[in-house]
Amino acid sequence: MNIIETHNISKVYENEGTKTDALRKVTLAVAKGEFIAIMGPSGSGKSTLLQILGLLDSHTDGSYMFAGKDISSYSQEEIAKIRNGKMGFVFQAFNLLPHATVLENVKLPLFYSDIPEEEWDVRAEEAVIDVGLEHRIEHQATQLSGGEKQRVAIARALVCDPEVIFADEPTGNLDSKSGEAVIDIIQKLNTEMGHTVVLITHETYTAEYAQRIIRLHDGEIVADEPVKNRKTVADAFQK
Repeated sequence: MNIIETHNISKVYENEGTKTDALRKVTLAVAKGEFIAIMGPSGSGKSTLLQILGLLDSHTDGSYMFAGKDISSYSQEEIAKIRNGKMGFVFQAFNLLPHATVLENVKLPLFYSDIPEEEWDVRAEEAVIDVGLEHRIEHQATQLSGGEKQRVAIARALVCDPEVIFADEPTGNLDSKSGEAVIDIIQKLNTEMGHTVVLITHETYTAEYAQRIIRLHDGEIVADEPVKNRKTVADAFQK
């Protein structure tokens, strides 16, 4: 079953009468439980595509099916619920509240969910354990390293048990060791927990942790190929 399907998706931005094509007739299918990486040079449309797939932006033309239903048939309230409950987001800049604790940051999506409040602490604690930060659970975000902040962001993305994790350059601000730890967690979300993962990256090595690499250029898909020798973090440490 495909969790994501687009058909001829286009996105046009207009500014003072000037039109810019960010995406051009992008047709894409992502199976439930699949891990894909989207690559491309700056301005290729990869972040625009992620924002549309994550319902953070709308497309200009074409159609987008999520979990078998056309997004155009949903109300704005339904879209907000899907985005909060069925999708998790991890960004390069972490986007944590600096003076909130790890637990408080991870709990944030639960405030906008239908999950009973009495379950919030347990869910957040389980998500923190999943990323190996239980020993830092009462620390503020300002007390964490970059790698730890990104792991908190992953835990926050996990807390509502989403079907899809969208990760936009999650290792971009990290050193190689911290980046390996983060991509290890993301790969485990896919292989061990069954989450669908859509990863944006400019790093070929990072992309090879996925099952499939999709390459964009000037808003169009120019390649969509399986990863023949999928990497794991164990491979990195064996070097």
